[in-house]
Amino acid sequence: MADSIGNIYGNALFEVCCEENCLDEVYGELGSIRDILFSQGQEEYVELLASPLVTENEKRAALEKVFMGRIQPVTLNFLCLVSEKGRIRFLPEICAKFKELYEKHNNIIEVTAVTAMPLSERLRDKLVVKLEAVSGAKIVLVEKVDKSLMGGIVLRYSDTEIDGSVRTKLDNIKAQIDGVIASVSYTHLRAHETDSYL
Repeated sequence: MADSIGNIYGNALFEVCCEENCLDEVYGELGSIRDILFSQGQEEYVELLASPLVTENEKRAALEKVFMGRIQPVTLNFLCLVSEKGRIRFLPEICAKFKELYEKHNNIIEVTAVTAMPLSERLRDKLVVKLEAVSGAKIVLVEKVDKSLMGGIVLRYSDTEIDGSVRTKLDNIKAQIDGVIASVSYTHLRAHETDSYL
């Protein structure tokens, strides 16, 4: 249900933004609003916006008090709409769909780079240039640190993972060695069984 609601409202907002020529502005605001509303300590405010006991006018007033003059009118009207329809709790899913459509529209690919240590600015820039050359898209790089990788890099985008980490290479070598040992042990066992029949 959350995905279908996210798709319906995310698509609707995207279409309105294209018509109103405010796609970039709303994209920049939406993620921040989601983070604010769903951060710790804002539960009562979200409950108020979601409650069927609160009137549409009261919800609009509550949103205008916080956001009026700070965000695009399209964004504010959209927040009022999802609140009035009792869908404010689905804002994260709506934002995810809107983000997906925005990135597709602008030929953007978000790539997560996982490394054992933070990337230097030089390596980060070099990686982005290389990925953009290979993909033909604008790359938005999200960096994560995982010390267990030991070295190398893991790249994740869409449903794809490219694992060039030292940990995985070592795991692969270990698996190969284990396979060789198992094969040698099996051959030795078979030879021993044959000898016992002679």
